[in-house]
Amino acid sequence: MFQQIYDTYWNRMFALVARKVKDRDDVFDIMQNIFFHLWLYRHSLNQQNSESVIIKTCVQEISNYYTSLNRLPFTSEISTIQLADDSTEQLHAQADKEKELELLKLNIDQLPPTRRKIFTMNKCEGITQEKIASDLNLSPKAVKKQIEKALIFLRENQKHS
Repeated sequence: MFQQIYDTYWNRMFALVARKVKDRDDVFDIMQNIFFHLWLYRHSLNQQNSESVIIKTCVQEISNYYTSLNRLPFTSEISTIQLADDSTEQLHAQADKEKELELLKLNIDQLPPTRRKIFTMNKCEGITQEKIASDLNLSPKAVKKQIEKALIFLRENQKHS
């Protein structure tokens, strides 16, 4: 019976597995696993159930193959990967950011005192414009205008510096 199953279904089984698995060596490994499984359960196979058992075994072994792929460590692949040393670039980027922040602080210091206070309260301390207006006895519109003027000044000075 086993030889008859092999002769009858080998081509169909191979095509089924090859559609799901691209590497030919892996297809042959899966085929071997399928026939091993069928050999173990050869006594329970008969003419009525053989085709359904074979297809179910194929699907099960393909699933087992992909499950085992997910569990394999990639140490051999990882060891061949060479990472670029971008620490110099990161250091330069950090230095550029620090220069820009220092320049921003200098530009904020050049703002008129009231505008600087309103701007820092809103942007640095996170106080709402309405709260600033009530604290400084100003209209909300005046606070908004002072923040807008500060932003315009800072943008222009950051560009030209």
